[in-house]
Amino acid sequence: MAIKWIRIDDRLIHGQVATSWLSHIGAEQVICVSDAAVENPVQVSVLKMAAPAYTVHVFGVDKFIRVYANNPIKKNTFLIMGSFSDALRLKEGGVPIDHINFGGMRTTPERTISYDHIICFSPKEKEDFNKLADMGVKIEYQVAAYDAPVDMKKKIEQLKR
Repeated sequence: MAIKWIRIDDRLIHGQVATSWLSHIGAEQVICVSDAAVENPVQVSVLKMAAPAYTVHVFGVDKFIRVYANNPIKKNTFLIMGSFSDALRLKEGGVPIDHINFGGMRTTPERTISYDHIICFSPKEKEDFNKLADMGVKIEYQVAAYDAPVDMKKKIEQLKR
């Protein structure tokens, strides 16, 4: 499998991803999986411009599951999505996910469960986070590539205190 890194960050591709994470993991391409992004041609263009040195593909969740099933990924790939719900759908759809790097899901009206300004969940996202963890997926909180990764459940427990 050439998926080298799986990250959840609701900003998808942004400056820190483009300038730090992609070189940190030796990515050759970025696959962004987001139903909302793929429906917005302007956002697709912005995502592709955000990492100009890389091939950037943008797929909806279901389409990526179909594409992945029929086309082995050969390039070192940085897979990024915006929520744990998308990650769970990918895993249940047959995309092998055993480790997730979490960079942030910010406050929105739907995200009523908040531990700090970048660790926020809707009730469904929180449920899906727990399902992934129960499936044995290692989930680590790590905002920047130079930060030490922290177990996500431990991070949430620290913030609850």
